[in-house]
Amino acid sequence: MEDIHDIKGLVPLPHNWWWLWSLLILAAVLALVYWLWKRKQPTDATNAPPPPTPYELAIRALQQLREESPPVEEFYTRLSDIVRRYLEGRFHLRAPEQTTEEFLYEVSQDNALAQEHKDLLGAFLQESDLVKFARHHPEQSDMQRALEAAEKFVRDTQPRAQEVVAPA
Repeated sequence: MEDIHDIKGLVPLPHNWWWLWSLLILAAVLALVYWLWKRKQPTDATNAPPPPTPYELAIRALQQLREESPPVEEFYTRLSDIVRRYLEGRFHLRAPEQTTEEFLYEVSQDNALAQEHKDLLGAFLQESDLVKFARHHPEQSDMQRALEAAEKFVRDTQPRAQEVVAPA
């Protein structure tokens, strides 16, 4: 039974461990400061800027399209998508999910747009379809006119101040 030994007594900590205790105290103080700092920061979304409106998104996208000047088919595809997304966001119409004919029929039944805007939209979307699906090659002036028509449509149908103000 020589391999079993009695328990040794307590071993005193060396006096040079002061740096470990200092490090632990410093870590605790830093954790407390961090917790207080995070607690002070506002967590609600009231300080966040409001998301951009469909109008703002469309105007930015149209400006970007004007600056990039992509090839004809891409130009009309993007231009049509910008207008359709604007219509979906602004008037809650399912424009991106429908064919032009389906969409124009839905618009004709809806009173959200003036007849002038319905006509402008119909001509614009049909011209876009000619380029995208019938391989029509419009002139540069036609592309410029289509872009201006899209911008006019978006600007003319933007929400007025009384529509934007939320009820109290």
